[in-house]
Amino acid sequence: MTTSIPRKITLTAPAMSVIADEARASTDGTETGGILLGTMEPDAIIVRHAGRPGPRAIRRPDFFQRDLQHARSFADQAFALDHSIWIGEWHTHLHASPRPSTRDLVTYQTLLSDPELAFDYFVAIILADNTNDWHTPQLTAWIVAPTHVCAILTHRTPGGEAKEQMTITRSGGCDRTSEGDPRQASDDGFARTLSEWTQLVPGQC
Repeated sequence: MTTSIPRKITLTAPAMSVIADEARASTDGTETGGILLGTMEPDAIIVRHAGRPGPRAIRRPDFFQRDLQHARSFADQAFALDHSIWIGEWHTHLHASPRPSTRDLVTYQTLLSDPELAFDYFVAIILADNTNDWHTPQLTAWIVAPTHVCAILTHRTPGGEAKEQMTITRSGGCDRTSEGDPRQASDDGFARTLSEWTQLVPGQC
């Protein structure tokens, strides 16, 4: 049975505040990010907490790896507080659009295929800022399932103090591309990345 993909992602004010604050660290020329914790509701994904990279995180211009021990400790605290669980990750892109890279997709596929984690889908929030000041970065959200990727097409800028929660709604179907799809011509790089990752199944979001 195909798992229904929620149409909305809601980021609470505390989660937005952490993402907006921590993203500014990318002014040093390296990526940053953290885990996302919250709940999967039937019609929406609620991101209640966003983690920071942690002191042992690996941050490079084209690569980010969170501090696993820091992430686990943060997840334990969040679960004790409100039963939030690990639902995804967020990170910045320096010299690319806020779309999952080939490396990102391989990572998400690995997590989705791990039976112990039991993910039905994985939330990815990616930020990019061509100006490199990181005060008003472009944010996109993605729902990654084992066979396809759904894009939340509305781009939002988590600028200012980010004190209000943000709800992003998927207005259409999946942002999907399969082998031979003519839409590859409009965004060939992304389409090729998805096709290399897996054979996508259209129309299941």
